[in-house]
Amino acid sequence: MADPPNPYAPPTATVADLGDHAGTYTRLAERGTRLGAFIIDGLLMLLLLLAPAMLAGMVLGGLGGTADATIPSIFVWVEVHPIVGLLIFFAVNGYWLHTRGQSVGKRLLGIRIVRSSGERATLSRIIFARYLPTHAVGIIPVIGMLYALIDILFIFRDSRQCLHDTIADTIVVKD
Repeated sequence: MADPPNPYAPPTATVADLGDHAGTYTRLAERGTRLGAFIIDGLLMLLLLLAPAMLAGMVLGGLGGTADATIPSIFVWVEVHPIVGLLIFFAVNGYWLHTRGQSVGKRLLGIRIVRSSGERATLSRIIFARYLPTHAVGIIPVIGMLYALIDILFIFRDSRQCLHDTIADTIVVKD
């Protein structure tokens, strides 16, 4: 005969890991693939941000300015980079992020952003919960660099979610 339940025992609950809960654990994007997509997106943004700054410097130098006009114009451009960069990123990637949950790099490498439940992530969730908080903290000196390091290191969990994924309740899966 079994013992009756202890009325003084603490309550118990079963907590499922994200991978088991979402049903997409086997489809999670590899860490290296996510890194590759990040590098592709970063190089594209670098080209899109620095090319106009360098062109402006060359034009200013050619209009009677000195050859040193290129250096200040690049620094001015880089100072507004967080705001301009985010706007350019969404101008370039907005359509694919909205329709497929992919940036250019993610699209090229065959991965995409979805909710942790496997549903499509809305554009507003991707912008306001995934990218905007990370960029807002990222522009704060020292704290931004520390946050970026912590954000990246979170990918080594079993769920392969970076901190920004956890905040937005998203995962990155193979397409």
